[in-house]
Amino acid sequence: MSGFRDVEVVITRETSAVTQAGFGKPLILSGEQEHPYTSYTDLESIAEDFGESTETYRLANRIFAQTPRPQEVAVLGVSYDSEMDEPTVLTSALNENAGEDFYFVLSTEQGENEILAISEWIDAQERMYFYSSDDPTIQEQLESERTVPFIHTDPTSYPAEGWVGVCAPTEPGSITWKFKTINGILDPGYSTTEVNNIEDTGGNTYIRQGGILHTTPGQTSSGEWIDVIRSQDFVTARLREEVFRVLANAPKVPFTNAGIAMVTSAVESVLKTAYNNGIIADDEDGQPLYSVTAPKRHEVPVNDRANRTLPDVNFVFELAGAIHRARVNGTIRV
Repeated sequence: MSGFRDVEVVITRETSAVTQAGFGKPLILSGEQEHPYTSYTDLESIAEDFGESTETYRLANRIFAQTPRPQEVAVLGVSYDSEMDEPTVLTSALNENAGEDFYFVLSTEQGENEILAISEWIDAQERMYFYSSDDPTIQEQLESERTVPFIHTDPTSYPAEGWVGVCAPTEPGSITWKFKTINGILDPGYSTTEVNNIEDTGGNTYIRQGGILHTTPGQTSSGEWIDVIRSQDFVTARLREEVFRVLANAPKVPFTNAGIAMVTSAVESVLKTAYNNGIIADDEDGQPLYSVTAPKRHEVPVNDRANRTLPDVNFVFELAGAIHRARVNGTIRV
């Protein structure tokens, strides 16, 4: 101990961590047996709890067989009989565990009624639901930005679930979901007309092109790109977390121009991360295409100031998107 009597040093830690939502963890909703929400890092542990002959194991095996693959997979089990039970048994289990940290919902129960029920549930979540089916007419009943149909002649090989396994470990915005090869999934052999019909009605499938098997086109049943929805969810969650962190860790964020700048800085930090992840485009000089605006203190209505509410912090950014097709023109001269 130092022998200073006249100098007192007090250090305050402003390091309180805010829990961050994850965007790479799949949840397998199993209808084979009751089982609490449990996270697994390897297939062997799932085999111990469910057995190697179960659909739960086979689905998890498809995920863990990918390169790269998620570090963790969660499993939630309910005892479900598709001929006796209503699909609400499945969605009720999801509701009861909605506070857990997962983003992708997958299920061993992939009948039409189950797909429609889980799709309706996912629409109210900031999550995504993937299913495998050999019936492209189911997706015609969906108009969901959060449901992703994968049409394949062998849906029990779990192509959609393998697709999640490949893409889930990546940062939101860093990839397109098209052109991905899924380990263990064969060519379904669809004709060009069949592939076009699947895509036109909001589905995805697997094709061979240039000698490479790959997914196409990478959309939700609404026609929106999967990476756009995932990127939107990422930005939304990180904005909530970062602004809350500023408000919670400071002794006080004053309702002054300096305090307002603390909030806008938090927003800008999230957009910088989104740019680094590949979500936001840049201009010809390599500068990210986003902007953040906020009112000055004197521009905020007195009632809002009295209620300690900062309104109208606005941001705009341009999506980087992805190139899925190219048209190349050339001229041959003599």
